[in-house]
Amino acid sequence: MSVDPTSLRWSVDTYDARHADGTDEIIERTVRQSTVVPFNGFRLVGDRAGAPKLKNQVLAMVAHELRGPLTPLQLATQLIRKASADRPEVLRSLDMIDRQIAQIARLADDLMDATRIDRDALRMSQDRVDVVAFLAAPLAATALATAKRNQTFTAQIADRTLRIEGDPVRLAQAVNNLLHNAVKYTPENGCITVNVLSDGKDLVVSVKDDGLGISGALLPHIFDLFAQSSRTIAASAGGLGVGLAVVKAVVESHGGTVSATSAGPGAGSEFTLRLPIVIERRVAGEPT
Repeated sequence: MSVDPTSLRWSVDTYDARHADGTDEIIERTVRQSTVVPFNGFRLVGDRAGAPKLKNQVLAMVAHELRGPLTPLQLATQLIRKASADRPEVLRSLDMIDRQIAQIARLADDLMDATRIDRDALRMSQDRVDVVAFLAAPLAATALATAKRNQTFTAQIADRTLRIEGDPVRLAQAVNNLLHNAVKYTPENGCITVNVLSDGKDLVVSVKDDGLGISGALLPHIFDLFAQSSRTIAASAGGLGVGLAVVKAVVESHGGTVSATSAGPGAGSEFTLRLPIVIERRVAGEPT
């Protein structure tokens, strides 16, 4: 089915979306109930000479060790899936395993990005990028994620011809991190809204939700690396507080800004990403 990206409203209502295996929730609840030690409590950015370097080496080693088993696990699930095409109970278990593998992969990526942010070494490419090109994947993934939680997801792109200059992979990652947080911190039956428009010479991407909100104490530090609070510990589902720091690093490397507003706990939040428009409109037939 063709969807007009200038005004997108998803409503996904499939069996898998409404009746996803509860095993994921059990696993994630167990993680959240485990002992959580905030990174800030350890003062990872140490005062002693060499402490930051040692911290980065440890994080990089942990990320590598996490990623190591993932490829054989993915290959194993693919083989089992092919051999179990007629066994729906096995396929449901494999779906759960695949989702948990994706969670571990995201954790490893977050750890690697944490070391790169600390060294100011996030890799970026520079290309002319259509706004729809780097938004399509994050929006589609969010549509599926919100459907599983019975959330309402609405996305509106005022002008699909807007173009910027930057790294499409990193830009998609930044938007995906904002959307991932919105889904994570918004309860079932909540609403998440994305608005994309131009404001003068800026491209503006707004992600608004009616979820848990952000306390006044946390708000000034929300983009700090490893920011922790009762909000993140209670609802992180294994997050490390790296995602928003990555958003800030990516956006600022593109000459833009990102900000967060919230009226407080329980009042939802809004994150606004602003990027300079290099070429406002692409002429029909112009080569990309």
